[in-house]
Amino acid sequence: MATSAGEGLLPMFQDVIEMLALARAGFNRHDAAGLETAAALGRSIHKREKELTQELLAAPPEPEALRFVPAHLERMGDAIEGVIRRVRTIDAEGTVFTDRGIREVNELFDRAAEMVECARDLTRTGNQVLARHVEMESLRFQDIASEFARAHEERLIEGVCMPRASSAYLAILDYLREVARHARHITSRMATGRPRERGPAPPR
Repeated sequence: MATSAGEGLLPMFQDVIEMLALARAGFNRHDAAGLETAAALGRSIHKREKELTQELLAAPPEPEALRFVPAHLERMGDAIEGVIRRVRTIDAEGTVFTDRGIREVNELFDRAAEMVECARDLTRTGNQVLARHVEMESLRFQDIASEFARAHEERLIEGVCMPRASSAYLAILDYLREVARHARHITSRMATGRPRERGPAPPR
């Protein structure tokens, strides 16, 4: 069953989802204008987080776990801003990824976006099937990202991947891991109401 508080979170969720889409487009097409739009959405998320958290603390929603969702969405925005910075550096330096590296990054973009969409729907409906789905997908996401990182190391050793591309690739993986992690935290809160640790921020 949807709640008014859950509905109030929808614009923030939509901004995060749109940021992810624009960051992915920038990664694939070198879209500088799209990256600037994504960065503007990130600034909007920071502003809205403070406003919405204050509103939710002043009039606690039902379920109360919703009051912590804006902070997780802001952390997702932080992570996507990290992706944007890396993509801009890739463009500026003319860094080239292998076809396999591009496919792997796009797969993680897709998986992260799907998890954020499920977290959004959970805040509206309270559907515990969605909560379990995101929990399982989060674990799978981390396993896939780790597998990709190992395969990347092998490409680097074999000379298929250039060292200049290596740090950018691994950083993007870490930022997308962070998006997935906070989607899982949102669903865990909705499922149990227990607070989650903030955890370390991804690399800048």
